[in-house]
Amino acid sequence: MSASKSAFRYNSKLQKIFLKDVRKCYFSTDQSPPQKRRLDVAIVGAPNAGKSQFLNTVTKSTISAVSRKRHTTRNGILATHTRGDTQLVFIDTPGFVQCKSAKDEGVLRDLVRGARDGMDRADYTLVIIDAARKITEELREELAILMVAAHHSRGRVEDVTVDTDGNLVEHFVEDEPSQNDKSTREKFAIVLNKVDLVNPKEKLLDIAEDIGLLGDTCVRYRGETLEDESHLSALSKRQSSFSPEEEALLEMQYPPVFFISALKNDGVDDVLNHLFSYATPTKEFVLPPGRKTALTLAERVEEMIREKCYRCLHREVPHAITQVNRILQKGRMKDGRIALRVDQDLIVKTKSHYNLVMGRGGMTLKRIQETAKRDLLRMLSTEGYDEVLLTLHVKYSKAKSHRRALEADRQGVISRTL
Repeated sequence: MSASKSAFRYNSKLQKIFLKDVRKCYFSTDQSPPQKRRLDVAIVGAPNAGKSQFLNTVTKSTISAVSRKRHTTRNGILATHTRGDTQLVFIDTPGFVQCKSAKDEGVLRDLVRGARDGMDRADYTLVIIDAARKITEELREELAILMVAAHHSRGRVEDVTVDTDGNLVEHFVEDEPSQNDKSTREKFAIVLNKVDLVNPKEKLLDIAEDIGLLGDTCVRYRGETLEDESHLSALSKRQSSFSPEEEALLEMQYPPVFFISALKNDGVDDVLNHLFSYATPTKEFVLPPGRKTALTLAERVEEMIREKCYRCLHREVPHAITQVNRILQKGRMKDGRIALRVDQDLIVKTKSHYNLVMGRGGMTLKRIQETAKRDLLRMLSTEGYDEVLLTLHVKYSKAKSHRRALEADRQGVISRTL
């Protein structure tokens, strides 16, 4: 091989190496992905304040039961709202009820614990208030309990490790060195809902000032709970003097007040923008960005039917109903349409409840079934379903527990030809 050819091949090799280095400098794809951020948000408030409606409006789907009846939310249902590299995780807690009134209303006391637990593991809390409802002393006490608990929340658990003794150790997001600035901002916001029902609108300013001052007082409260005292009197008794530095810090922790109508989606974006601005770095999202809820299809179907039970029945009856899915099948009908078949038992423990759920001539059950079928089809039409075949059965049983026939299939549905 001639010297000229050898030099040409050598120079060509150097040129390729040079171009490769240039591409690395200017067109490198080995860039670290954007830092994911997250904020866990508890949604709390008095019964029927519009918590579930707010959650459904944010996710643009039926995630939680919505009804004019009190205490329709019984479980901390998880939903997410993702924008770019930031995810909001919503925890919809039960309508808050004090233990003393829980006995009077015949509602389980775990509704109280559920609301508090949801706040304790949340980074931020939305205290939703029905602005169209009169602010009574009882409601003020409930709100004070919520606000004090929200102000002392520990935040989400970002990681879990095992210590030298084999015990699980939870690492809260506040424990992370990069999150120290969280102590300088507020931990909850006051959201006045149903403002479209308030007239004249000047009343909203009075309500905002009244509840805002209550929130400021709760921030200044030295204790961590109001559970064991006369709530409002405890707030006034424990007002301490603060240094100028402490006063400046407290002012940054006073809760903001938002005016919204969750039903009409008015003002909701302002709340979301505020929440997104407080998101903190996280390792992983709770759910993939395209998924709105951790609920399975079976659980979403149950939630929809439960909502209709609350709307069509009265008093304590809906809370005494146990829902059991017997059939949940996805299939193709003879005309080629995709349908979901749902057979569900509504189990009650007394004959009087059986008669109430059935209604005269079965009309109440028929109304529950028809309205649930309509809204299920509306919800599932965006997921490829053309029809919903829903059949509800009312059963009377004294058994304390009922086997869920579809427990093994709650992560999906069975596909069969209908």
